[in-house]
Amino acid sequence: MKSKNKSFISYQKNNIDILVKANTPPEWIKYFIDKFGKEKEIKIGETIYYLRNQLVKVYDPILEMDIVIKSFKLDKLYDKLRFRFIPSKAERSLKIARELEKIKLKTPAPIAVIEKRGKTNELIFSYYITEYLDYDFNMLEIAKDFNHPERDKIENLMPQLGKEVRKMHEAGIVHNDLHAGNILVKNYETKPELYYIDLNRGRIKEKLTKKDKINDLKRLKFTEQEKDIFFKSYSLNKWEYYKKEVSAARKKRRQFVRMKKKLRSFFGIKRN
Repeated sequence: MKSKNKSFISYQKNNIDILVKANTPPEWIKYFIDKFGKEKEIKIGETIYYLRNQLVKVYDPILEMDIVIKSFKLDKLYDKLRFRFIPSKAERSLKIARELEKIKLKTPAPIAVIEKRGKTNELIFSYYITEYLDYDFNMLEIAKDFNHPERDKIENLMPQLGKEVRKMHEAGIVHNDLHAGNILVKNYETKPELYYIDLNRGRIKEKLTKKDKINDLKRLKFTEQEKDIFFKSYSLNKWEYYKKEVSAARKKRRQFVRMKKKLRSFFGIKRN
């Protein structure tokens, strides 16, 4: 049975849950499931990323363009249990992507979420599919090196980033993994566009508290001058407050990460 959710249609086929953009050709679903719906690991295409999840770039002959398939790993017992009862990472990614599009912020255009569940509602596979974005650079490529020869690009993007993150927060959107590596830059030389990715940790709230905002900003790592520009664009009247509080939150986060690493090492726990 099909149900429309504005620009997306949801239905089930062969025990596979499908949430797909309404204007997608019907034959594409069959093609995708036949091609990718039988294996837990995607073995064709160009692997872009393969650590916590698998990200593969594939040319789609029906859509006649490159697409990206994000396959979420389901190895951890914790994930196997909790995703029986809550929306999957793929569903969350689509939800946040659509909320960003509503407020005119950019993310690679979503195409579909395709998932299969077992008899006890456990996820067997979970895919989030988007259009491939041919971007200029990932912001982290430059931001991670304070002496990078093109460091001025980061400073030049700070006013835009500050305004866009403020717009995100004003709409009640928390990214929850907002760092330079999850911001792609396109058309830098003409009219820069920022694309926000890795949305599966995102949440929507009616109104964000100061604590919500600070926690969402604490993963951003820039020079002092870049931070001044960013926070003045983010909140002109309270920029010094946010800069100070985010810096304190970053310090606490670093301490927590160090402690977690020590505990993992002590107990011999390897990170997946």
